[in-house]
Amino acid sequence: MKDISEILTIGLPFCVFKIVTGMHLNAFPLASGVLVGLGILDTVINLGNLATLLLKKRRILPVCTLTGITEWSLRKRPFASEKRMDLGNSIDMAVALLLVAAMVGFEQIASLPTGHILAWNVAVVLNVLGAGLSRLNHSVRQLNT
Repeated sequence: MKDISEILTIGLPFCVFKIVTGMHLNAFPLASGVLVGLGILDTVINLGNLATLLLKKRRILPVCTLTGITEWSLRKRPFASEKRMDLGNSIDMAVALLLVAAMVGFEQIASLPTGHILAWNVAVVLNVLGAGLSRLNHSVRQLNT
């Protein structure tokens, strides 16, 4: 259940942040294309993992594109796989939250088309709820140790 929750509250919202921001960066076509491409690849990965979690009770793909790239590029280094995955996940989180900060900080949300604002707002709500519930769950579990 934890993995499904992570996909719904972190993975898919991060896809929305990348795609919507990328579509909004018309003046920077390369950055726009990279962000939209990452967002689409991550959406496919997250939906694939969601399906395999429901059917096989496990993920078959990395958490996201940047995690896969990090795993692959550091595979010959003496780092444990978990550490490579954690680094990739952290890079992805930094990118997604940087995009949110930039869109909010530069007051770009209001200039998005209505459908994009709706997708953005749903992604933010899911992401914030996921962070809060995850932290609460961790604290409750700590009471039992």
